[in-house]
Amino acid sequence: MAETQPPIIDLTQEDELLQILPRPALRSSANLGWDGISVQQHWQPAWEVPENYGIKHMLVMHNHTTPVESERWFDGRRQQEQGVGGRNNIVLIPAMISHQVTWTQECSFSLLFLDPNRLTQVAYESITADRVQLIPHSATHDPLINQIGQSLTAELENNQLHSRLFVDALMIALSIHLLRHYSDWQQSLREGLNGLPQRKLRQAIEYINEHLREDLTIGAIANELEMSQYYFSRLFKQSIGVSPYQYVMQQRIEQAKHLLRTTSLSVAAIAMQTGFSNQNQLTIQFRKFTGTTPSGYRKNL
Repeated sequence: MAETQPPIIDLTQEDELLQILPRPALRSSANLGWDGISVQQHWQPAWEVPENYGIKHMLVMHNHTTPVESERWFDGRRQQEQGVGGRNNIVLIPAMISHQVTWTQECSFSLLFLDPNRLTQVAYESITADRVQLIPHSATHDPLINQIGQSLTAELENNQLHSRLFVDALMIALSIHLLRHYSDWQQSLREGLNGLPQRKLRQAIEYINEHLREDLTIGAIANELEMSQYYFSRLFKQSIGVSPYQYVMQQRIEQAKHLLRTTSLSVAAIAMQTGFSNQNQLTIQFRKFTGTTPSGYRKNL
């Protein structure tokens, strides 16, 4: 009788996820409109995940602090993971790598998925390579990946619908980090030298200002300039000293300050007029940039 082949699974789809895990995700970014990257939060019992092939690159980020014993297999090769614990421990499972795992007790973890096509696009734009392979890693300590994961899960927990620009920036940062430290590519990434040409910079700023109230994305701005996302992001920062995301936040805060000074609009109404999804999001960003809340700013005028 023919041997059954392990399934090829898209774990971002709940029905396919439940082929290998007993419980659905506690939270998922599936409905937030993110492009090329997604995150899930899980609480799962002791379990044995059967051999499978995922169609997306997957990072497992452990949320537990007590040790959990587990065994993992990449392409049939066994990896012992005794005492895995701590929030900086991650596991990298590249797309289309045979993978299975068992663990011995109920535990909490997050799954971060990256579309291989997006990684390939960044690879082509940054190192002119279109066949870069990620290398599996087990129980690796990586504070940067953990920080990116925490930022994404914070967006997920806050249910931020107007967060695509920030998520785009995190996706590019994660892709570059994986290419530098977890791939078979050994050469340096190409760097831009002189920033954006003045015409392109003016075009980018005009586009941002015209669409400030919208859920902007790096892809939309880069397409307007007929540039790749990777190069636009790098050259924009070289030109003005801050990332596209930081610049957009600065402009939204400046517009909010103007409305607080010159109108009697509520803080909630100002949030909607300046591109924030709600009053709470405006308040968080306003405090980061000014050290006070919108209400406090208005009171001190």
